[in-house]
Amino acid sequence: MFESLKNLLKHFTGSQESTSGISTQDTTSSAAAAGNTQYITLSQFNLGTGSIGPGNRNDIDQNVLNQMYHAIASGLFNVPVNNSIPEICVDGRTNKNGYRKSAPCAAGGTLSIVYGGDLGSNSAATDINEVQLTTQTINKLKEKGHQAGVHGDDHSDCGCGACSKAPTIYQHITEHINDLASLTNQLGINITESEKDSIVQQAKNRLNQAGFFAENRASVVQAAQDSGADYEELVGQHNELGIALNTRVGTTVDRSAIRSKYGPQYDMFVVDAWTFGNAAKDINSTDNEADEQRIAKAITLQNVATASVLGHGSLPIIPIA
Repeated sequence: MFESLKNLLKHFTGSQESTSGISTQDTTSSAAAAGNTQYITLSQFNLGTGSIGPGNRNDIDQNVLNQMYHAIASGLFNVPVNNSIPEICVDGRTNKNGYRKSAPCAAGGTLSIVYGGDLGSNSAATDINEVQLTTQTINKLKEKGHQAGVHGDDHSDCGCGACSKAPTIYQHITEHINDLASLTNQLGINITESEKDSIVQQAKNRLNQAGFFAENRASVVQAAQDSGADYEELVGQHNELGIALNTRVGTTVDRSAIRSKYGPQYDMFVVDAWTFGNAAKDINSTDNEADEQRIAKAITLQNVATASVLGHGSLPIIPIA
């Protein structure tokens, strides 16, 4: 499934497998020569109900922004990682020292696997809640040798949007499944009608299940920590100007390097899509390949829906193939 995405993004960007040998000067020059490349945005798919995005900013230089998009698309800021499943959040912010851990990213970090695994599981079980599911999933991943991770921030009870708004994101999936699937289809990931129906039904089941979602949203992040997940405290406001969609296996995008080059007001969401299939395989409780594929696509939908709930319609997707 994600091989087709990678091939499609290569077609869009003309990029190569290697992440080395790209100089900042070369990238900046090619960006200037390329001009204003048109990337797909959330609004093109009737998505983007949040506020984060370039359309709500007046502190950005458009020429610098275009250069940044081109540099990111070229792979200039890609760095190697050790883990093969989502570990830290897509959040573009850094800690108080201006750094983020180099690890694969998805919406909510390892919580993306919790929510995606739940949405794609096709399970009718009602004897488990969100906190218990978080503990169960992280323990399963730890048994397979993976490191888990979550985050908060320095100014709210639950500083992770993917977690704090999880019920809203589930609802968003039930209401906008066709728009969400249209976006994934544009990126080469086809979600079938039966897969959409299954994922939507599971989202509805959880929304209707009394007590599934924790009333204290921070308790979910705490449950992850109690299960051994690493914790990051991020600082400042959201300045994300796009979604870096990375399919280069074994890499993620260095947010600190982006900030260092362009300034602290230039941040990006980072989605390491190449990890989703790995995560689905590790948490799938059956040997059925169709189940594994549905879980991988549910993780994808959870990421797109999170972007739509948090992000403004102007938020572009910057592919890294």
